[in-house]
Amino acid sequence: MKLYWYQITDTISKLWVQVQRIIPNPQDTSEERWLKIVILGSAGTLILVAIAGFIAFSLVLQGAEQTVVPDVRGKELTEALVVLQDRELYPKLQLRFSTDPSLKGKVIDQRPSAGTVVKAGKRITLTISKGSVVDKVEDFRGKKLEEVRTHLQSLFASQKPLLRIKEPVTYVFHPSPAGTVLEQKPEPGAELTGLTDLVLVVSRGPEVEKKKVPNLVGRSYTEAMDLLIGEQIPFVFQLQPRTQGKRAGSIVEQTPKAGEEIEPGTTIELTMAEPIESDKNSRFGLFDYTLPLYPVVVDLKVEVVSPGGERKVLFSMKHPGGRIAFPYLQPVNTTLVLSVFDREIIRHQIQAQGN
Repeated sequence: MKLYWYQITDTISKLWVQVQRIIPNPQDTSEERWLKIVILGSAGTLILVAIAGFIAFSLVLQGAEQTVVPDVRGKELTEALVVLQDRELYPKLQLRFSTDPSLKGKVIDQRPSAGTVVKAGKRITLTISKGSVVDKVEDFRGKKLEEVRTHLQSLFASQKPLLRIKEPVTYVFHPSPAGTVLEQKPEPGAELTGLTDLVLVVSRGPEVEKKKVPNLVGRSYTEAMDLLIGEQIPFVFQLQPRTQGKRAGSIVEQTPKAGEEIEPGTTIELTMAEPIESDKNSRFGLFDYTLPLYPVVVDLKVEVVSPGGERKVLFSMKHPGGRIAFPYLQPVNTTLVLSVFDREIIRHQIQAQGN
């Protein structure tokens, strides 16, 4: 123990001797004293710089003050910037279109999300709405109604609809072709701020003269059908049991009466006496179906399809929609196909008696 203490004392003594040599003393010459002062000053400066660097490094490691990211979604950009500034956070802006035009200029998304704890000085990514891709009402006047429907469906296929056609559409007689948009509200150029109803006035086509109802009583049902199809007058047949004095398969009553004037598209109701089936390979029946009521007349077609797939047009005509009922006498196992604008609506297979 004494030896250990002696070694420490000896070492300190030697160090003190070395320090005395460095420290200026009266025995030094002026040059030696000046050199020692310069060396000591430089060493002190280096020590101070090291201490300052260590303190700065410690502060960096300690990090900036932590803060909670505020929720700025739905706020105007200027308001959001003020809120972030109060938390010592800095914005990074992105722009994109949104489905809601009322959000234009507002924050619609933020990263990191609200409630996240971050260090002060962090950048917060804000997504700002540029508004909707469609923000004004187009001019649809002069276009066909179906074109407008298709255009709106494709326009809002990938986003929230902002414009929809108000039903029912108003139809008026006009020299323009049937289905042409004549008027619209809102007017073209009006701003869209949300879901808006588009009110349309559409042409029915030129007004045509009334027709006189032909006299069909006493005619066969095939003659009556041919006459009405030629005049483009829609019809509905109904059967009456055979009675004495009434020719089988003939028209026994009609409404409206012969000679009356009717508007285009008015349906004639016919009552016919039930015919006599003489061919065992054929079947008589009444095809009865109700179509939607169309704003303009449509191309209606009825075809007969054989078991082998051969098609034959039974009749075709312009039709306003609604109920259609007509008699038929066709081979067993054939199929009646009703189409509108060449789009199949319904099939009816003719089966043998008793099936």
